[in-house]
Amino acid sequence: MGMRYLVGEDHAGLPAMAYIGLRYGIAGLIYVPFLWRARHWRAADWRLGVLCGIIGIAGYNLPSALGQRTVAAGMTGLLNGAEPLMIVIIAATLRRRLPGAWTLLAGAIGLAGIILLAHGSGPALGDPIGIALILTGALAWSVYCVMVPKLINARGALSVTAVTMCVGALPLLAAGAPAAPALLHAMTGFQWAITAALVLGTSVISMLCWNTGCAALGAERAGWFLYLLPLVSLIGGAAILAEPITATEICGGGLILLSVFLSQR
Repeated sequence: MGMRYLVGEDHAGLPAMAYIGLRYGIAGLIYVPFLWRARHWRAADWRLGVLCGIIGIAGYNLPSALGQRTVAAGMTGLLNGAEPLMIVIIAATLRRRLPGAWTLLAGAIGLAGIILLAHGSGPALGDPIGIALILTGALAWSVYCVMVPKLINARGALSVTAVTMCVGALPLLAAGAPAAPALLHAMTGFQWAITAALVLGTSVISMLCWNTGCAALGAERAGWFLYLLPLVSLIGGAAILAEPITATEICGGGLILLSVFLSQR
């Protein structure tokens, strides 16, 4: 929601590429001191870490930021709801084995819950290009989730997060560099406050927590928790912004919780 507010054409309208470069450039700087922990990595580890950084950080965030200029928050949540199923499909393809019945059932229930939440949040608007960009980002994140656990289990979550964040921030900074001066001049104090929350909350702390959990649970089991993102946003909007919760959204939230429960069995 914060990204949608800052880069959406009908909201703050900040240049998307410059903003995402700023956000992840700051996050990368925070992680620079921890690159020291990767000093003994083998060449194969570095190749995998660089690839994960490009796919998971740049590959996800750049198309997602561009897509959110024209895609409503409800539609964005609906499209990102495909990530757990994408992770299951990618992992099953690599293993050359079909997902189990419980997995398919959990996926179907969770997706139904996402659809109800998106419907309850208002018109799910978006143009075809924006929708394609959001889905491209979702696919990149799903690939990252399948690739990174092996490296984390071998080298530790902190060092892997530092490498992937710093590597992934570089193409984002390069893409946003032309519009960066205008962005810095235009940003207000309130927009900087939102940026600080996004950097620390979703780019620094959450990324480290996700990598740790993803390695411990495996990509497929961890992926189901992505269904909780729109549910948390719904609860936060009600608790902090006094936004009403409809019966449709309550049903959608219940289905999401059920899908996560089934996926962990």
